[in-house]
Amino acid sequence: MKYWLAVGVLLLCCSETFAQERIKIGFIDIQRVIAESQAGKRAKDRFQAQVKKAEADIVKERQELDRMKSDIDKKGPLLKDEERRNLEGEFQKRSVSLQRTMSDYQQELQQKNNEMMADILKELEQIVNEVGKAEKFTLILERSQILYSDQGIDITGKVIETYNSRAKK
Repeated sequence: MKYWLAVGVLLLCCSETFAQERIKIGFIDIQRVIAESQAGKRAKDRFQAQVKKAEADIVKERQELDRMKSDIDKKGPLLKDEERRNLEGEFQKRSVSLQRTMSDYQQELQQKNNEMMADILKELEQIVNEVGKAEKFTLILERSQILYSDQGIDITGKVIETYNSRAKK
């Protein structure tokens, strides 16, 4: 009985303190900020340009390999065994080289994407901190971690606006 009385008194004290302090909670949708902010759009455009360049290089090499394969198929029966083996060996080497190049491009693009996102998230963290302090938020969460919330506590638009105004400077 004494235990429950102590718990009740503790809860009463905490609730009075809790009631005196105003708790303000907000959330931000980081994916939306990246998609809609000027910095996010610029990063996406730069990344897409790099992807297109890599794809163009790969398509060019694939076309060359296709041409080479076609030549081997057409001329193969007419060539001497040694010449045909040399052509087939060269084709295999270039095919393996293409696979490595594709893997290298994929790793390079992933790394560049991670670097761009890290830069954006670093700036975004500063902006969220500033907005949180200015608006006197107690807690700001990321949208993907929330199952339900009132849309009234979504500060994503304000963060995008602040981010874009900072980017103009």
